Amino acid sequence: MVGDTWTVLVLRDLFNGIRRFDDLTAHLGIARNVLTRRLATLVAEGIVVRVPYREPGSRERHEYRL
Repeated sequence: MVGDTWTVLVLRDLFNGIRRFDDLTAHLGIARNVLTRRLATLVAEGIVVRVPYREPGSRERHEYRL
């Protein structure tokens, strides 16, 4: 699980407090589709939790937390 390409880097960034999808994409330089798959797998395995949030005037989005 952790041996997949990018997974360790995603976990590192989550541990360091980067929680939002766009922030992870920008910090890692990872393709959006790859990050989507990695996060979905981590959520499915119970390693990461997907938490909804909403900023005023925008749609509901999600943060990812260990």
